[in-house]
Amino acid sequence: MDVYHKVLVKLYEVTDGKDTQSVDFKDLVRTAGFLGNYNDIYDVMSSQGWISESKKPDYVGITHWGVSEAKKSAGGAPDDSQAVKKEANRLANQAKELASLVEEFMADTSKEKFEKVGKIFEEMTVTIARLKNTVH
Repeated sequence: MDVYHKVLVKLYEVTDGKDTQSVDFKDLVRTAGFLGNYNDIYDVMSSQGWISESKKPDYVGITHWGVSEAKKSAGGAPDDSQAVKKEANRLANQAKELASLVEEFMADTSKEKFEKVGKIFEEMTVTIARLKNTVH
């Protein structure tokens, strides 16, 4: 199980799977032993739709998608080879999109085109982080 799923399962346990309960996510990540990766964990789990922000800083709730994913994860370790293939495929598609956007930017060096390049690059960074935690 990768670090994201470990934290998600812990969040599920702490909230009893209730999306109405908010918890101090930074503290949860710290007690799980992953505080150094807090920002990455938060970004990935948020982009997956597993957590929702609270009004209080660093507090989150689990979403119904998070509950579903936590239940799948708690039921057994995910097939890492399938997860790696899925993320590698996502990364390949993002790389193709990045190449296309860079070519567009070369033709039109506007701020808008550059921001599109930056956005896909950030998405690739998240995908690489997921791969890093999945590949053994």
